[in-house]
Amino acid sequence: MWTSIIAAFETAVGQLQANVYWLTVLYLFLSEFGAPIPLPGNLVLIASGFLVGQQGDLPVLMVLLALAAVVPGAAVLYWIGRRGGQPLLDRFGPRIGLRPERRTRIAAWLDRRAVSGLIVVRLLPTIRVGTTLLPGAMGMPVARYLVGMGCALSAWVLMYVGIGYAIALFSS
Repeated sequence: MWTSIIAAFETAVGQLQANVYWLTVLYLFLSEFGAPIPLPGNLVLIASGFLVGQQGDLPVLMVLLALAAVVPGAAVLYWIGRRGGQPLLDRFGPRIGLRPERRTRIAAWLDRRAVSGLIVVRLLPTIRVGTTLLPGAMGMPVARYLVGMGCALSAWVLMYVGIGYAIALFSS
């Protein structure tokens, strides 16, 4: 029995290694778009960086593909927030701790620190989705959002793929 379980696990790992690029792209796109996915994108990026490093590849292609996956997802959630986010915040915001006075503080903070604020908040593993919906719902100008989110997504992907890649290099 254990032999068949181990063989199945090794087969799954082999498939994952063979398709790490496309599986990562698909997973990140769905995750960024807001699909309820069980593993956080940070962990997926670390695992993909690790697998790329174990294969002896450079992480450049993985970084570019990951960015190609997350940018459209972030843009879609921003526009969802922009189009219908304010009524949703008015209705459900108080239930999740986003009362009007707190939203005003967050909007002022985002206004003062658009680029650096989005980068910092994006790198935190727990509140990542808020970096796409809230700026749209709170009326952040598109140009500021694009610059801030572009920098934030680049930093996020580079950091987590880099962590996984470094683990692979140092564990070999």
